[in-house]
Amino acid sequence: MRLAENVKGLSKLALIILLAIFFLLGAILSYIWTMGFYASSEFQLPSKTNVSIENVQFFAQDATFFNVTVLNPSYSPSVAMIERIKVATIDGKVQSIPSTFPELSFSLAPGRSQTIKCFWNWGNHTDQLVDVYVLVTDGSGPAVEVRTVFMNLTITNVIFEPSVTASHFNVTVASMGSPTSFDISGIFVDEAKATDVTPTLPHTLISNASRTFSINRDWTDLQGKTVSLAVQTTQGFVAYKSVTVPQVKLNISNIVFFNITDSFYFNATIQNSAESAAKVDINNITVYVEGQNITIGIVDPALPQALVPNSTVPLKCTWDWRPFKGKNATVTVDTVQGFKASTETIVPSTP
Repeated sequence: MRLAENVKGLSKLALIILLAIFFLLGAILSYIWTMGFYASSEFQLPSKTNVSIENVQFFAQDATFFNVTVLNPSYSPSVAMIERIKVATIDGKVQSIPSTFPELSFSLAPGRSQTIKCFWNWGNHTDQLVDVYVLVTDGSGPAVEVRTVFMNLTITNVIFEPSVTASHFNVTVASMGSPTSFDISGIFVDEAKATDVTPTLPHTLISNASRTFSINRDWTDLQGKTVSLAVQTTQGFVAYKSVTVPQVKLNISNIVFFNITDSFYFNATIQNSAESAAKVDINNITVYVEGQNITIGIVDPALPQALVPNSTVPLKCTWDWRPFKGKNATVTVDTVQGFKASTETIVPSTP
């Protein structure tokens, strides 16, 4: 009786052990089958060259180039021919890099990487996302999205002071938040480089600083126009700003010549237009006639004469005009600030 019970107990134990063995064996076979299915697709070597971009570097010290490091993996089936590099910017434009070092195209063997210096000015795309593409012959060309270095060169202010002078104006440049300094090499007005700048250029503008430059230039030819200013640096960064230049409009009218008891003079009315931006001070009146530029020495009321916008002043100009009877003459009014106005007239033929 006891023997039968022992046999029965052993049979149950054996059955449990067998079931456990079959369970483990099924699990192992299932794992092998599954791994075989996925591994066959996952680890299948590519049939074409498949290069990758390992790194893209933009440098704050120089916006004229960036570096791209390209890898041809060791499992690649063949040499890769690097043909072109392109950049897509956030404005939707795609640009081919015009020049590189080493020059394109060149071959890249499996298991080798190469850093390519790409000459392209990204100074107008600082702190922006750009897409970099590497194009290869008969293969898959990689692409990567990167953000350019933050640089903050700005024209913060442009000041014309018509009530003071028309011989210069000021441009203030700042570098707030920039990681490095800038070397300002040129300031341009409507693409024309300013030749007389104070302080002199080139000038180093350190990080998180601002500097005001005086552009020593007669700007009367710019009055009322919208002009474009550009500040360039040796690092390749450029700042732009458009401004409308204030104007002072002077007019000369009512020129009448007189001869009263051998006293020769002419009267002229000078107007500062309502459109003018500032008060000016009349300080000189000249007459150009027969190749001579004659300064009127006696003016009533005496010069200088202040003239605010939307106002006029009549002037009596003493001048013996008899030697120039019947001749064409040009009367010019000058101001302390550098503005002027001219008008043509005819000297009377008879006194």
